[in-house]
Amino acid sequence: MNIVKRGFLQTTLAASLALAAVVPAHANTFASSILNISNFRLLDSTGTAFSTTDFSRLTGTNDAHATAQLNGVFANDADSRSILNPVPPNMAQQCVGTCPPVPPDTYTPIAGIPPVLTTYGHADQRLTGASIIIGATPAGANASTRADASTAVNAVASGNSDVGTSTTFAFTLGSADAMTIAFDANPYTRALVTPGSGPTSNANARLSWSLRIVEIATGANVLTFSPDYLNGDSNVSATDGAPNDLIYAPGSQFFTATTPLLVAGVAYQLTIQHNSLANALQQELPEPGTLAILAAGLLSMSLLSRRRQS
Repeated sequence: MNIVKRGFLQTTLAASLALAAVVPAHANTFASSILNISNFRLLDSTGTAFSTTDFSRLTGTNDAHATAQLNGVFANDADSRSILNPVPPNMAQQCVGTCPPVPPDTYTPIAGIPPVLTTYGHADQRLTGASIIIGATPAGANASTRADASTAVNAVASGNSDVGTSTTFAFTLGSADAMTIAFDANPYTRALVTPGSGPTSNANARLSWSLRIVEIATGANVLTFSPDYLNGDSNVSATDGAPNDLIYAPGSQFFTATTPLLVAGVAYQLTIQHNSLANALQQELPEPGTLAILAAGLLSMSLLSRRRQS
């Protein structure tokens, strides 16, 4: 029995010392999701931007929300304004935790590996301009969203952020015409899990963007546009089982899509959804100092056992 006990203590001591040696001083999970849409315009069949005078009916809203979360604590903001309002919604920056060094309305990635050694959830949104000519203001809308989430070393924490902009409006053209959607888009997502992150740690980032036009009276679909470049291709994910630093940054690209002929006097509805989502989770890890104490305790137990047997 004493031989078995002594062997068990020696094995446990060796394993503890080995574990203390391999657990890194820092473990981190991080996710970031940024989508910039620029110069978004609705064009007629001649390539000229529609103006308010081209519609016999034009009503709708720009809606925006930004939500940051950390361990069940939320910070959020939301706003809704007419599409004809000269000042579109622009959410205040939202953050819970030790926030990253990102000024409001900043839509460029955070650099570094890991990019931030703190724990937080962060979200921000901005919408400027309009997709059609309103008065003397030229067409060209710009919409940006970002969500970031981070957990630092030994954090029993989850950081989650989700932010979006949606535009919905009903319209009727004064004259029959096709409608072309044209814009530039620059997507970015990142999911980072460093070696040594706790069990069930993970990081996920994704984007979603879609546009749909339907005939209001019948519900018939006129156009659905949701390019993979801004949707499925942007999904990145890493876990503690396969630590990685995955980045989707394909650069800016021009997009266009055209409807069939839209009938004059018929009511249509156009809906745009634009969202960023980031989530990071990490379970608690024993710190190297704690493991060293454990190893010292096991060593003392082993020496005491030897004295008793001598």
